[in-house]
Amino acid sequence: MYLVYTIILLVLVLILGLTLKEEIMARKGITHGMANKYWALREKRRFVRFQEDMKIRYNRVDSTSSRGDTKMKNIAQKGLCISTYEKLKKKDKLDIEIEVPGFSKPVRLTGSVMWVKELRSPDKDGRRMFYTGLRFGKIRPESEAILITHLNTLKRP
Repeated sequence: MYLVYTIILLVLVLILGLTLKEEIMARKGITHGMANKYWALREKRRFVRFQEDMKIRYNRVDSTSSRGDTKMKNIAQKGLCISTYEKLKKKDKLDIEIEVPGFSKPVRLTGSVMWVKELRSPDKDGRRMFYTGLRFGKIRPESEAILITHLNTLKRP
């Protein structure tokens, strides 16, 4: 009988210790719980992504061949995701032109490919498609102002 009471007491002391540790972490400004250390699906983005349909043109900086229009999946303050038929390589440098609704001048900037993911299903014509994540590089202040002004008018997803 004493063994059962001892086990129950040890479990309660363990729970109390974990609770106190969480309280101490919260007071130090560490607001996440212990389980978040192991949570694989945690959001790592610093900026909100907006689902937006804007015309985009791009071409590789080291290539003379020009690419046509492509579709945007989403955009944020420091990058965007596009769908392409071409499998770009990680760290490829691109010249990008974005037609922002409500502005007469397109936003021109350079960007670099951060990741490429092939879509599971091809498009309606049977062509392979890829999502490509781009990080903005060089951008003129007036182009950045246009982009940020437009992003501020969009609603959070």
